[in-house]
Amino acid sequence: MLTVAFVIYPRVLLGSITLPLEMLTAADHVYRVRHKSDSRLRLHVATLDGQPLESTGIFSIQPTCSLDQLGDIDLLYLPTLWRNPLPVLHRHRRLIPLLQRMASRQTWICAVGTGSCFLAEAGLLDGKPATTHWYFMEAFSRRYPSVDLKRQHLITRAGHLYCAGSVNSVADLTCYFIERFYGPQIARQVESHFSPEIRRSYRQQGYFEGEANLQHHDELMIDAQHWLHEHFAEPLSFADLARHLGMSQRTLNRRFKLATGMSPGRYLQQLRLEQARELLRDTNLPIAEIAMSVGYQDMGYFATLFREQMAQSPTAYRQAVRGKLFAVSLEAKGEP
Repeated sequence: MLTVAFVIYPRVLLGSITLPLEMLTAADHVYRVRHKSDSRLRLHVATLDGQPLESTGIFSIQPTCSLDQLGDIDLLYLPTLWRNPLPVLHRHRRLIPLLQRMASRQTWICAVGTGSCFLAEAGLLDGKPATTHWYFMEAFSRRYPSVDLKRQHLITRAGHLYCAGSVNSVADLTCYFIERFYGPQIARQVESHFSPEIRRSYRQQGYFEGEANLQHHDELMIDAQHWLHEHFAEPLSFADLARHLGMSQRTLNRRFKLATGMSPGRYLQQLRLEQARELLRDTNLPIAEIAMSVGYQDMGYFATLFREQMAQSPTAYRQAVRGKLFAVSLEAKGEP
């Protein structure tokens, strides 16, 4: 069971709640259909006192519980706020010890926009990377000088603490959470329905503490990852990689999976398909040429792998991407 909670407070921006909530619900629906099983998702919406809350606009939010009634959860969202967050922060000091307790339990906490102020106020971001909404960055930096504010990054991670600088960024982060909880195939299917078009991946736009953008501290396996990034488009042999690192292929497979959570072959496949997505989005190259340029000589095999990951063919993906990009370019020019 995956338990997710959203903390709600005055001036909350509803999009930072409804978008990840709908994405998680969609992922759970796909999971139930594929596995013919019951839901594995439990959702909570918590207010300070458990009472309904009027948001900006015409909507009223009906909570499922109060802050004090939140039990053990896997993932907590702190949504962003309209305008200056400090008045809300001062009225919701009871949230601070709750966040400290959850952090001590290694709960994943995702702060959206100015929601990161709650984490900073709790002292959980001292000496750690964080981001916030661009408009509040100067005030954030002055109020929390001990936080390593990453102004150029829309996503940061410090252990189990995540910050997203915008509502769009929390969608990217939610795809990452879905991949971790439900697997890459369901994550790609949800992503394709919600917005496959102009997003950069979680990895491309994030800053991850202690990772050098790699998720572990095994230096030899970091070398292995760098080697794969440099040679992914070539016909390569993992036996060659093992010799390059001075170890047996069996040891390579064991240590690589321990460090990254996946086999070298799976890691290579994800590298190639990510590059293929960029080429489908940004170039007019024929699909057969794209397949060859990322290391696949058999276009049919490439198309099968792509469909498994993205829940659609390369052609369908390109059409979806190009349609959205064309619409964006017209809007930028002021055309109807």
